[in-house]
Amino acid sequence: MISPHLFINLHSHRKPQLENELVVRNAFVTAQEKLVHISYPISCGIHPWLIKNNFTEQLNQLNELLVHVPNICAVGECGLDKLKGPSIELQLEIFHAHIELANQFNKPLILHLVKTYSDILHISKTIKVPFIVHGFKGNSIEAKQLIQKGACLSFGPRLLNDVQLQETFTQLPIEQIYLETDTKPISISDVYQKAATLKNLSIDALRTAICNNFARDFNK
Repeated sequence: MISPHLFINLHSHRKPQLENELVVRNAFVTAQEKLVHISYPISCGIHPWLIKNNFTEQLNQLNELLVHVPNICAVGECGLDKLKGPSIELQLEIFHAHIELANQFNKPLILHLVKTYSDILHISKTIKVPFIVHGFKGNSIEAKQLIQKGACLSFGPRLLNDVQLQETFTQLPIEQIYLETDTKPISISDVYQKAATLKNLSIDALRTAICNNFARDFNK
């Protein structure tokens, strides 16, 4: 069981910055020897922007990494993006492959979704593992629809000053929430402080709640 005093940083592109920070660091599909010795949790997947023409090779490599790299705790980030990347048809093909791998290896999915929240509502029935929409920035209706389908939502630095997103955040059950820093050079403690204020909770109570979510979804 993980300590309830940790700052869980659900999605970041950097190593932990605090002594009591648990980061799920985003790793791209790469040579196995670059990942096998990493000691902290990582997620690994094919970002929709990075899908190559030889995507079958990418998927095979991801499968090998899931077999041989023990610290991969989640599949992703992966998903759908209507603003950038290859055709949505190709993205859907790759995304369904990620879902199959996540189901096969019983690992949560970390999702990158841009202008595609409605799409995932139909796809979610094929997902048999916990799935988390990272960097959520939609409205309250989209948030509640996703949660009804079983999704958790992860909020990042945008939560610090986006009033509409703050209003959405306050309406959501703490059991379906995560926090993250993504690519921003800020401390996860700043995101927690803002989230705790919005939820009218102490930092300790918020950390405990999110640690419980992490233990549930990541079998920790």
